[in-house]
Amino acid sequence: MRKNNNVFPGAILIVLGLIFLGYNYDLIEFELTFKKIAKFWPLMIILAGVAVFFTERKTVYNATSALLIAFAIPMAIFSLTSDGIDSIETEINESIEGNDNDDDDYNDEDSESDTLNNVVNQNFNVDLGSDVTDVNFELGGGAAEFHLEETNTKLFEAVTKLKNGSYKLSEEKNGNVHDIEFEMSNLKRKNRNISFNSDFTNNIFLKLNKRPNWNIDLNVGAGDLDFDFSNYKIKELNVKTGAASVKLKLGELISNTNVKIESGAANVSLKIPKNVGCEIKMDGLLNDKNFIGFEQKDDDKWQTSNFSSASKKIFIDLESGMSAIKIERY
Repeated sequence: MRKNNNVFPGAILIVLGLIFLGYNYDLIEFELTFKKIAKFWPLMIILAGVAVFFTERKTVYNATSALLIAFAIPMAIFSLTSDGIDSIETEINESIEGNDNDDDDYNDEDSESDTLNNVVNQNFNVDLGSDVTDVNFELGGGAAEFHLEETNTKLFEAVTKLKNGSYKLSEEKNGNVHDIEFEMSNLKRKNRNISFNSDFTNNIFLKLNKRPNWNIDLNVGAGDLDFDFSNYKIKELNVKTGAASVKLKLGELISNTNVKIESGAANVSLKIPKNVGCEIKMDGLLNDKNFIGFEQKDDDKWQTSNFSSASKKIFIDLESGMSAIKIERY
């Protein structure tokens, strides 16, 4: 009697087909993300072992086992890497949360040095011109916690409390447009390799005037950034970040807002108003995405139901790898 060696792979195909058929017709409800699927990589190894018993020669050198192992290896690498990233993000957040007690000293007028803790305070400001309509603002830095408030007396204010490095301010006014560049400098070579077990004591307190239109570039490395832009007229917002936690909230004070986010191994959260139409375009692999209140229009495009009819729109362009992206409406 001829043995049928295709029983095991055939059974797998039937089961998988039934699962995805039920998912497509909403008979089965579960959230499919590659991050969650990758955690089942040990099951692939188990199935590869089971497949050995269904081969005539009882050997691991068969097509089914080889295919399962080939899938298991990259899934295992991704799953273990994701767990490592989650651990890093947790340590970053825990380290930064310990610095909240520095917030009370925000209004210090003079720069001073805390020699005991080796923390240097710096103060910066840019005057508010009556004819300024647009501001191009660039922020560069990392290994810090970033704070944002409003100012009515100045165009820009900043207080830095740094244990490592210092900040510099550059500005230039051209007609009604003011360019402001605020970035970290003089970072000691021995401190360039950031240890996630160290205690971050760097805090950056920013104040922006809500009167002009803002084009903002945020280039932030490891750290924590939580900016509420709901009271600002944001025309362009570009974010580049590494292993960081980024939380942003946008408003509806301008007709069109363009947002571009480039992230790697980051945790990004973005809130947009319900009255604004929004479109998301995403490029990248191995991301855990959660777009609440959006309808998928294509493989890489999502829109809110009011996108076509809304008078105000937000366009979001995402380029991410191995990041957790959450976008919701409020």
